[in-house]
Amino acid sequence: MKALRFRLSPAARIALGLISLVVTLLLAVDLALDLVPNETDMQRKIRQSTSERLAVQVTGLIQAQQWDTLKTTLHAAVARDHDILSLAVRRQDGRLLVKAGDHLRNWRAPPSGISTLTDVRVPLYEDRNHWGDVEISYKPVTPQNLMDWLRQPLAALFLVVVPVGFLAFYLYIRRSLQYVDPTAAIPDRVRTAFDALNEGVAVVDRGGRIMLSNKAFRQLHPLAAEDLVGKSLADQGWLVASGAAQPQPWVTAMETNANVTGHQISIAQPDQSVSKLILNAAPIQDSRGKLRGCMVTFYDVTELHHANEQMLTALAELQASREEIEKQNVELERLASRDPLTGCYNRRAFVSAAGPLFNRIREEGRHLSCVMTDIDHFKRVNDTYGHGIGDQAIISVARVLSLGLRNDDLLCRYGGEEFCILLPDATPEQALEITERLRAEIEHKAGPGVRSMEGLRFTNSFGVATLTAELTSINELIELADYALYSSKHNGRNRVTLWVEGLSLNTEFATSNAR
Repeated sequence: MKALRFRLSPAARIALGLISLVVTLLLAVDLALDLVPNETDMQRKIRQSTSERLAVQVTGLIQAQQWDTLKTTLHAAVARDHDILSLAVRRQDGRLLVKAGDHLRNWRAPPSGISTLTDVRVPLYEDRNHWGDVEISYKPVTPQNLMDWLRQPLAALFLVVVPVGFLAFYLYIRRSLQYVDPTAAIPDRVRTAFDALNEGVAVVDRGGRIMLSNKAFRQLHPLAAEDLVGKSLADQGWLVASGAAQPQPWVTAMETNANVTGHQISIAQPDQSVSKLILNAAPIQDSRGKLRGCMVTFYDVTELHHANEQMLTALAELQASREEIEKQNVELERLASRDPLTGCYNRRAFVSAAGPLFNRIREEGRHLSCVMTDIDHFKRVNDTYGHGIGDQAIISVARVLSLGLRNDDLLCRYGGEEFCILLPDATPEQALEITERLRAEIEHKAGPGVRSMEGLRFTNSFGVATLTAELTSINELIELADYALYSSKHNGRNRVTLWVEGLSLNTEFATSNAR
């Protein structure tokens, strides 16, 4: 795993160097001028003065034979002065007369009899004779733990000067570096070359602060024309949307040390227009491969975007026109192929569709049945109720036939009140079953379907023919179904007749009385 390296910014390195220089100067001046008081000398003077005062008090109380007061005074001195560990009055013969504190544990008699900073002996005299001593045991002057060391004047000075001084230097230098003009170190020919580019260019340092920008960048927005050197590119509100959660492309490029291309951004202009840009970011490295910053380019594609929008609008309009034309063509096709009264195929469209269907089924050896039907005594309906009711009767029959057929079946108004039906893949038995059902439904539903004439009743006759090997055209099949229809008419109407070989009929009846 690659070890993580802690890197100081240029401002931090300069601040560290300056504070180190200040500390060195303080130490040198202290050595030369003794600015910081010597703790040992101060304690020696303080303890000497304290010891002399105590000795004077003790001498007075001993001479007055006030031993209880002497004991109280010694205890009060130990309690009042935290540097004193213990006090005692010892006679010349070594006997302790009075003591305060744990004197036996704390007192260390100086080997040579000369007082030290921690163990002070003050002699007492009576009639110029050495009567005894006042023994004072002090705390050690040298620090005994970390807190003692931190309380030292020099350590406290460094604890304040170093962090506060470093922070002050760092903030001041970082602020100052923002106003250093990096373009001063760039030759005019380089800046001129940058300004000649059509793309906006901004060079940022590792912190994302703008070090250089060209003319095209300054023209991206009125606020970009200001002096942005030293300012963060990510803080430009006209460029970066507020609250953007994703890292900016130049940040990503420097973190991954790889180019970031094709990033699309939009810039809202003061005139309410929007500029569309393609942003690319490329990290900048020195000769040793160390990251120095990033070059960010902005390619204005606003015109291209508008052209694309216009083209998309035109395509949408063209598509709408095409759909409208197709819709109209479908309607024209429907009008051209459908009977206007019933909505069934008209005879022309039926023949156009039936011929190919017949040929395909014949080649594939499949079944095909044809049904011819018309309304019985239709002339009587017209003569009795009028042609309006006759038209409604034709519509009602067409409706019943349409609802009773399959999706692939073809229904045609062949002429007047006559209809022709093609039943693909229907065997003779299936064709007869379908046709018989249609006959029964017309008998029971077609008359009542004419709402404007109550009690109207009429029937249909049907003729059915199926495809055989001898038939070569759809017209031949329709003709056979028509013969079968004439046979139904001849044999009493309202019936279904299947054409078979040898079926005969009275031609004179067929032509004169069958309808």
